[in-house]
Amino acid sequence: MYTIKRAAEEVGIAAATLRAWERRYAVVSPQRTAGGYRVYDEHDIDVLRSMKELIAQGWQPGLAAQAALRRASRTGAGPPQAESPARDATRPDVHPDSLALGSDLIAAAAALDTRELTVVLDQLFALNSFETVMTQHLFPALEDLGDAWSDGRVSVAGEHLVAHAVMRRLAVAYEAAASFGSGPRVVLAMAPGSRHEIGLLAFAVAARRRGMSTDYLGADLPLEDWLAIVDDRDLAAVVLALPTTADVASATTVINALRERRPGLTIAVGGREQAQAPDSALRLGHDLVNGAETLITASSAATG
Repeated sequence: MYTIKRAAEEVGIAAATLRAWERRYAVVSPQRTAGGYRVYDEHDIDVLRSMKELIAQGWQPGLAAQAALRRASRTGAGPPQAESPARDATRPDVHPDSLALGSDLIAAAAALDTRELTVVLDQLFALNSFETVMTQHLFPALEDLGDAWSDGRVSVAGEHLVAHAVMRRLAVAYEAAASFGSGPRVVLAMAPGSRHEIGLLAFAVAARRRGMSTDYLGADLPLEDWLAIVDDRDLAAVVLALPTTADVASATTVINALRERRPGLTIAVGGREQAQAPDSALRLGHDLVNGAETLITASSAATG
């Protein structure tokens, strides 16, 4: 059995990369010691090595994880060179160009190539509707970008270049949807100290496009401002995002304070760690369309 440090050394990756692969792609499921520490067996090491090899060949991390798991499940099977990395078989509705564009996004970030990044984003947003592009194409591409940053293929500057470019696109889409918003008023913002707002702004666009009257207040909103906002009786709901584990404690503080201040208010949460929010919060899930419909139903019932 291997500790996480030793397993990472055996595979030839950083421990942070191993954790990211485990969390995002469930490529391994380590056992836990009595003290709660991860331990990995030979099977885990083999799967991780396969995933690393495929990524080195140019595979997207998500596809590489699936192929590595398939390889491990086939006794005596050889390397999966015959399998095409151009399309994710578990997501048949994904456009066949989407994965290639995700690779192009990472390449543009690595090269700090603003012009190429603009071209890639233009192509991504031309694939389908706003909601489909975000959920099925851009969010997965941003996860792959996070992996590329984690394993050193993209610098912090490259990751920031993409994030700010995407935020600018979302801001334009949000303003363009202003004429749709005439329904229940919703405020969307991040808890104090929370700054990863791409997912929340994308949801604000989707909510506006479905007729909700939204006020997007952005990142790092102080608690006293949250409390002042909910004193407005025309407010139907508030939405917070919990994109990382680091956001859970601050968001929980805000949710509990808002619940005490205005017990009947609809408080909704989204993001990767939304399951960690207090039970009183409404979970919006991970699909923009379904999440917006859930919020519309809940806020309309509360105001009705």
